[in-house]
Amino acid sequence: MIFVFKRLTCFFAGRKKDYRSLGWPSPDECIKFRRMDLTTVASTWLAVSAKNIDITEHIDFATPLQEPAMEPLCNANLPASMHTLDHLHGVANRASLHYMGESQLKEVLQNLGKDRYPPQSLEQVGTRIAKVLEKNQTSWILSSMAALYWRVKGQGKKAIDCLRQALHHTPYYMKDVPLISLANIFHNAKLWNDAIIVATMAVEIAPHFVVNHFTLANVYVAMEEFEKAMRWYESTLKLQPEFAPAKNRIRAIQCHLLMKNERHSP
Repeated sequence: MIFVFKRLTCFFAGRKKDYRSLGWPSPDECIKFRRMDLTTVASTWLAVSAKNIDITEHIDFATPLQEPAMEPLCNANLPASMHTLDHLHGVANRASLHYMGESQLKEVLQNLGKDRYPPQSLEQVGTRIAKVLEKNQTSWILSSMAALYWRVKGQGKKAIDCLRQALHHTPYYMKDVPLISLANIFHNAKLWNDAIIVATMAVEIAPHFVVNHFTLANVYVAMEEFEKAMRWYESTLKLQPEFAPAKNRIRAIQCHLLMKNERHSP
């Protein structure tokens, strides 16, 4: 059962505070927990392997690199279409985003071919993506990989250029891959309404993927919509009961609300 702050106040008014009956920790237990900063953006990434796509069939991780390093650039002037989401503020104004980047995804990028090849440097992976993208700008897979590169580099506009390109060419049932990346960029840039829109689209396309539910929950936390956030974390756990990040964030929200309630109690 989910209780936000006002409901907690009503529930505990005039009676012993029975946190256990709710399945919540007590305030004393919350004090002992390692505090989680709910404002921290937990970057997520939906790997194409989840769609049964072998990335090594699209990017050459084997051939030694001889040429100078390259970066994977997408078409910044791709005309708007019904797929590119240019009606969203964050897409239309991508050149002026306040985006901090997502360096925590660097390891993901460096290990894209990990099942067959050892990790490579950020520059090497970027060059490998750039080489194949240069020859095939219509590949949504390569555009999505390029967007991941720019997310790590902290270049929001270039990342969104690539995601527009990916969305333009992606089949409907694959669109949650670029949409989740776009939701993370908007979340990082504090464009939460845009983030909710695209994360919700991702869930509607692929409701069976844990990361889609988890990403949407994270945005609701940033908006301090804790009831909605917990609902989506709980749906995350229905899909994967042992998913620790969702469990930890539910506990962090519960403790946040309980401690807030304690401070306001007479």
